[in-house]
Amino acid sequence: MKHPRIFKITDEASTEKMIQQASELLRHGGVVVCATDTGYLLGVDGLNTKAIEKVYLIKGRSFNKPIHLVVSDIKMAKKLAYMDHHAERIFEQFFPGPLTVILKKKPVVPNLLAGGLESVGLRIPRNEFLLRLVKAADTPVTATSANRSGHATPYTVEQVLTELDAAAEFVDLLIDQGATQHASPSTILDMTRTPPRILREGPITANMLRDYRKENEPV
Repeated sequence: MKHPRIFKITDEASTEKMIQQASELLRHGGVVVCATDTGYLLGVDGLNTKAIEKVYLIKGRSFNKPIHLVVSDIKMAKKLAYMDHHAERIFEQFFPGPLTVILKKKPVVPNLLAGGLESVGLRIPRNEFLLRLVKAADTPVTATSANRSGHATPYTVEQVLTELDAAAEFVDLLIDQGATQHASPSTILDMTRTPPRILREGPITANMLRDYRKENEPV
């Protein structure tokens, strides 16, 4: 089995070099694997339909299952989704962090990525390298786990190679950042519903979200 190029980040010089190489790859439809705060992602330009199709094929994922996006900041998020003041406050309180917020998508988000839905999941992980990469590429990056569909979420490069198996050969660059901060997937909060609903609980618990909401309820 052919392995992808693996590059280990050791210092600021290697970080900057990788950001330049990886952002260039993303802009040209390439596939990059790197860490978030909750696992390793299979990353492509989230607005490039051909690149998104690669992700579905590498994972063996059904095209009716949506893929979430990493954004560098709330400004980028607002270009992709409609955001009211409640969503803005969630972003300000919990990002960067291990949370995915589902919002109504804007037309710029490809239908392929949304899996036929009118919504999109957005993340700002607590991972400085990834946020710098997204900013340098100037495009959101797919946030789906670097695994075959139905396999375990990888939290190290070794696990990425195991969970992707032969499909790893279609990755252009794999960036080794060691083990991720959390060994569990992000919490998913669906804000297209009233009241918002937690679809998956992760490091940010239901109690944390509930307590924040109580503190900020209008009098």
